[in-house]
Amino acid sequence: MSLKRISFHDRASWLAGRSERGIGASDAAAICGMSPWTTKNELWELKVGKRTSRDISGNAEVQRGVNMEGAIRDFFSSLHPEFQVTHHPYDILFQEERPWMFATLDGELEDEQGRHGILEIKTASPNGKNGWDEWRDKVPQHYYIQILWQFLATGYDFAVLQAVLWSRDGDITLRSFTFERSDRKEDMEWLLWQAEEFWHDVRTNKRPGAAIVF
Repeated sequence: MSLKRISFHDRASWLAGRSERGIGASDAAAICGMSPWTTKNELWELKVGKRTSRDISGNAEVQRGVNMEGAIRDFFSSLHPEFQVTHHPYDILFQEERPWMFATLDGELEDEQGRHGILEIKTASPNGKNGWDEWRDKVPQHYYIQILWQFLATGYDFAVLQAVLWSRDGDITLRSFTFERSDRKEDMEWLLWQAEEFWHDVRTNKRPGAAIVF
């Protein structure tokens, strides 16, 4: 594998470069029919220009996540001196042989053995018992798919998902989940197959079939 990196100077140029490249990690769950926000067909319509993206910048939870990201990254760094943490907010990472499959990371990690890793930051307000159960000893499936996509895009060795969860009464729960790339090979192969099928449908302007749920 050969990792490539494109660096942009600001958010506007990054957004433009991102929209022209292909499919990012935040799109991955929709390809598999697992996104709570976007269907597979809606994503296809976005990618072929039949639909425009919804503006969610005014959403209170989205804005809170944006505002908290830097503080959570700094907090994670202070808790884990075993990692060197860097952040390149306007970098797009991809494999040379699959330039359409890319990721922009919340943070990049290097451990004491020199291995490279992904830092993924999430903020959420789980709704009721079912919402909290999604976070019980695991991450919600749509976030797990995002981690797999980032592994495929970067080739990195491990990932840490740092979550900050708000309860209805305002209490905050911190949860951290670690993933080793070597343990996820079958899941990554399954996702790559789904992704290549979907990208073929985008390039040929062919509406995709139903998602094959994980």
